[in-house]
Amino acid sequence: MAERNTKISKVDAIYGLILDKIQSREILPGDRLNIEDLARDFGVSRTPVRETVNRLIQEGFVEQKHNVGPSVVQLSDEQAQDLIEANAALGGLVLDSFGCLKDLQGLQSALQEVMTMQLTASECGDDRRFHEASVGFHKVLIEHCTNPIIRDYAMKTQNQINMCNFAYMATKENHQQSLKAHSEVNEAVQNGELKKARKLMERHNKFEGTIFFQGKKRNL
Repeated sequence: MAERNTKISKVDAIYGLILDKIQSREILPGDRLNIEDLARDFGVSRTPVRETVNRLIQEGFVEQKHNVGPSVVQLSDEQAQDLIEANAALGGLVLDSFGCLKDLQGLQSALQEVMTMQLTASECGDDRRFHEASVGFHKVLIEHCTNPIIRDYAMKTQNQINMCNFAYMATKENHQQSLKAHSEVNEAVQNGELKKARKLMERHNKFEGTIFFQGKKRNL
């Protein structure tokens, strides 16, 4: 049993490391994932890396190409548009679920904490931490969704959106737009105005979709 638990935690850890590399664009769309190289970099055997790559394939981050091997997914414009629409719809359902949330204070506290982190990163000009806090803002909302199925799908689509947004979000203008939107949503949640927060989040997700396409074009 102990060996099984260790195996699971190792796969989860490697999953997080590879996903971070994809979302920060250290590994770019279309790049091949070499299992041997990753195993050596992480100091593990190939088995947990292979299991992690299979998980990334199942979740839509990686695709298995014939005669090439596993590579980070490159979305077509049509696929990207579908993803943006799905993310916006799921985001609305996440906010709708808060009407059944028993621990609203827990959400308010977690959201305020990540909001403070994003503000601090912006003031320090730390693009990487700003992006991490921005991602964290969305994750806090999704993690507090009371419907586990909606929560899982919302987290998957949000992660895929994050794959393209890092490079473009680094501009000062988009920093300010992101901060403004997150601050407005946070204020609505702190005041218990969940319907208002939903409308604000819907508008913000449309902005995120625009960023997705601009980031995609910039990195072609």
